[in-house]
Amino acid sequence: MVKALIVLVLGIVLLGGASFGGWFVYQKYFTEHPDAPPKKVEPPPKPPTAFVRLPPLVVPMIGPTRVEQFVTVVVAVEVLLEKQPMVQANQPRLTDAFLTALYGGIADKSILNGALVNIPAVKAKLVEAAGKVVGKDAVYDVLVQAVTQRNL
Repeated sequence: MVKALIVLVLGIVLLGGASFGGWFVYQKYFTEHPDAPPKKVEPPPKPPTAFVRLPPLVVPMIGPTRVEQFVTVVVAVEVLLEKQPMVQANQPRLTDAFLTALYGGIADKSILNGALVNIPAVKAKLVEAAGKVVGKDAVYDVLVQAVTQRNL
Protein backbone atom coordinates (compact mmCIF):
# COMPACT_ATOMS: atom_id res chain seq x y z
CA MET A 1 0.00 0.00 0.00
CA VAL A 2 2.81 2.40 0.87
CA LYS A 3 4.57 1.58 -2.42
CA ALA A 4 1.42 2.35 -4.38
CA LEU A 5 0.99 5.64 -2.51
CA ILE A 6 4.60 6.65 -3.25
CA VAL A 7 4.19 5.79 -6.95
CA LEU A 8 0.92 7.78 -7.05
CA VAL A 9 2.47 10.86 -5.40
CA LEU A 10 5.56 10.61 -7.63
CA GLY A 11 3.30 10.38 -10.71
CA ILE A 12 1.29 13.43 -9.62
CA VAL A 13 4.51 15.43 -9.03
CA LEU A 14 5.92 14.44 -12.45
CA LEU A 15 2.62 15.25 -14.17
CA GLY A 16 2.51 18.65 -12.42
CA GLY A 17 6.11 19.40 -13.42
CA ALA A 18 5.45 18.46 -17.03
CA SER A 19 2.31 20.61 -17.05
CA PHE A 20 4.19 23.59 -15.60
CA GLY A 21 7.00 23.15 -18.14
CA GLY A 22 4.52 23.04 -21.03
CA TRP A 23 2.71 26.12 -19.76
CA PHE A 24 6.03 28.00 -19.33
CA VAL A 25 7.23 27.15 -22.84
CA TYR A 26 3.85 28.14 -24.31
CA GLN A 27 3.87 31.51 -22.50
CA LYS A 28 7.47 32.27 -23.47
CA TYR A 29 7.49 31.30 -27.14
CA PHE A 30 3.92 31.20 -28.45
CA THR A 31 2.15 34.25 -26.99
CA GLU A 32 2.56 37.98 -27.70
CA HIS A 33 4.33 40.03 -25.06
CA PRO A 34 3.25 43.71 -24.86
CA ASP A 35 6.67 44.88 -23.64
CA ALA A 36 8.58 43.01 -26.36
CA PRO A 37 9.77 45.05 -29.36
CA PRO A 38 7.50 44.63 -32.38
CA LYS A 39 8.66 42.26 -35.05
CA LYS A 40 10.29 44.06 -37.94
CA VAL A 41 8.04 43.89 -40.96
CA GLU A 42 9.83 44.14 -44.26
CA PRO A 43 8.12 46.56 -46.64
CA PRO A 44 7.08 45.05 -49.94
CA PRO A 45 9.65 45.53 -52.68
CA LYS A 46 9.23 48.56 -54.91
CA PRO A 47 7.66 47.57 -58.23
CA PRO A 48 9.89 48.05 -61.28
CA THR A 49 9.51 51.54 -62.67
CA ALA A 50 10.62 53.53 -65.69
CA PHE A 51 10.91 57.24 -66.41
CA VAL A 52 9.14 59.16 -69.14
CA ARG A 53 10.81 62.51 -69.81
CA LEU A 54 8.67 65.38 -70.95
CA PRO A 55 9.78 68.52 -72.79
CA PRO A 56 10.33 71.60 -70.60
CA LEU A 57 7.11 73.31 -69.56
CA VAL A 58 7.23 77.11 -69.89
CA VAL A 59 4.50 79.11 -68.15
CA PRO A 60 4.29 82.93 -67.97
CA MET A 61 3.47 84.62 -64.68
CA ILE A 62 1.11 87.40 -65.66
CA GLY A 63 1.00 90.43 -63.39
CA PRO A 64 -1.63 93.17 -63.26
CA THR A 65 -0.48 94.79 -66.52
CA ARG A 66 2.08 92.54 -68.19
CA VAL A 67 4.02 89.29 -68.04
CA GLU A 68 6.35 89.62 -65.06
CA GLN A 69 8.39 86.43 -65.42
CA PHE A 70 8.59 83.06 -67.11
CA VAL A 71 8.72 79.84 -65.12
CA THR A 72 10.31 76.80 -66.77
CA VAL A 73 9.77 73.38 -65.20
CA VAL A 74 11.58 70.23 -66.36
CA VAL A 75 9.89 67.03 -65.21
CA ALA A 76 10.09 63.28 -65.63
CA VAL A 77 7.21 60.98 -64.76
CA GLU A 78 8.05 57.76 -62.91
CA VAL A 79 5.61 55.08 -64.02
CA LEU A 80 5.22 51.36 -63.56
CA LEU A 81 7.29 49.49 -66.11
CA GLU A 82 4.36 47.72 -67.75
CA LYS A 83 2.50 51.06 -68.15
CA GLN A 84 5.41 52.92 -69.79
CA PRO A 85 4.26 52.42 -73.43
CA MET A 86 0.77 53.67 -72.56
CA VAL A 87 2.19 56.75 -70.81
CA GLN A 88 4.52 57.50 -73.73
CA ALA A 89 1.57 57.24 -76.10
CA ASN A 90 -0.32 59.76 -73.94
CA GLN A 91 2.62 62.15 -73.64
CA PRO A 92 0.87 65.06 -75.44
CA ARG A 93 -2.16 64.72 -73.15
CA LEU A 94 0.14 64.55 -70.13
CA THR A 95 1.99 67.71 -71.21
CA ASP A 96 -1.33 69.49 -71.71
CA ALA A 97 -2.55 68.42 -68.25
CA PHE A 98 0.71 69.61 -66.67
CA LEU A 99 0.50 72.99 -68.39
CA THR A 100 -3.14 73.35 -67.33
CA ALA A 101 -2.24 72.49 -63.73
CA LEU A 102 0.67 74.97 -63.73
CA TYR A 103 -1.44 77.76 -65.25
CA GLY A 104 -4.16 77.11 -62.67
CA GLY A 105 -1.66 77.02 -59.81
CA ILE A 106 -0.08 80.31 -60.89
CA ALA A 107 -3.48 81.92 -61.41
CA ASP A 108 -4.75 81.03 -57.92
CA LYS A 109 -1.25 81.49 -56.42
CA SER A 110 -1.34 78.02 -54.82
CA ILE A 111 2.12 77.13 -56.12
CA LEU A 112 3.75 80.44 -55.25
CA ASN A 113 5.51 81.69 -52.13
CA GLY A 114 5.50 85.39 -52.90
CA ALA A 115 7.31 85.62 -56.22
CA LEU A 116 9.06 82.24 -55.82
CA VAL A 117 7.75 78.87 -56.96
CA ASN A 118 6.87 76.39 -54.19
CA ILE A 119 8.34 73.16 -55.58
CA PRO A 120 6.48 70.69 -53.28
CA ALA A 121 3.20 72.34 -54.30
CA VAL A 122 4.18 72.08 -57.99
CA LYS A 123 4.99 68.41 -57.52
CA ALA A 124 1.65 67.74 -55.80
CA LYS A 125 -0.26 69.47 -58.63
CA LEU A 126 1.64 67.50 -61.28
CA VAL A 127 1.11 64.14 -59.53
CA GLU A 128 -2.62 64.89 -59.33
CA ALA A 129 -2.76 65.89 -63.02
CA ALA A 130 -0.82 62.80 -64.12
CA GLY A 131 -3.15 60.58 -62.12
CA LYS A 132 -6.16 62.07 -63.89
CA VAL A 133 -4.67 61.54 -67.36
CA VAL A 134 -3.08 58.07 -67.21
CA GLY A 135 -4.54 56.71 -63.97
CA LYS A 136 -3.33 56.74 -60.39
CA ASP A 137 -2.24 53.11 -60.66
CA ALA A 138 0.19 53.91 -63.50
CA VAL A 139 1.96 56.94 -62.01
CA TYR A 140 4.42 56.24 -59.23
CA ASP A 141 5.82 59.76 -58.87
CA VAL A 142 6.60 62.96 -60.74
CA LEU A 143 10.20 64.10 -60.49
CA VAL A 144 10.76 67.84 -60.73
CA GLN A 145 14.26 68.02 -62.20
CA ALA A 146 14.67 71.77 -62.63
CA VAL A 147 12.71 74.94 -62.02
CA THR A 148 13.93 78.24 -63.40
CA GLN A 149 12.37 81.67 -63.10
CA ARG A 150 13.32 84.44 -65.48
CA ASN A 151 12.22 87.94 -64.55
CA LEU A 152 11.39 90.36 -67.36
